[in-house]
Amino acid sequence: MPSSSWLTLWLVRSPFGRVLVALREHEERTRLLGYSPLAYRWLALVLSGGMAGAAGAAYALLFSYVGSAFAAILYSVLPLLWVLLGGAGTTLGPLLGVAFMTYAIELASRLTSAYLLVVGLAIVVVMRALPQGILGGVRARWRWLP
Repeated sequence: MPSSSWLTLWLVRSPFGRVLVALREHEERTRLLGYSPLAYRWLALVLSGGMAGAAGAAYALLFSYVGSAFAAILYSVLPLLWVLLGGAGTTLGPLLGVAFMTYAIELASRLTSAYLLVVGLAIVVVMRALPQGILGGVRARWRWLP
């Protein structure tokens, strides 16, 4: 598992992460408990931007290339799709969403040239069966999942 996943697991279970979860669930109650929502949201934004920047830097170092093609809409939509498919609000959901999409595209591209249509239909079926995502649906049954 990548080190960023370990970092997010640690962050969610830390006191700072618990405040962020409380902010997500009920901002007014969190404010009444004495926490500043603006300060915690700013810090969360800085941390997420730092992680995204580190991922981009690692990609550039690994492949020695960063071009303008990475500003295409596809690179903005795919991460959102991974998060929704794996389970928004879960720590390991996006990782599962990436794995599912990667294997679905690989398998469907072996079967047909219209593999994106097959993958799109598979995503629709999964999202109809589990509206909270794969791990979101599992977490609804077992509350111990992060």
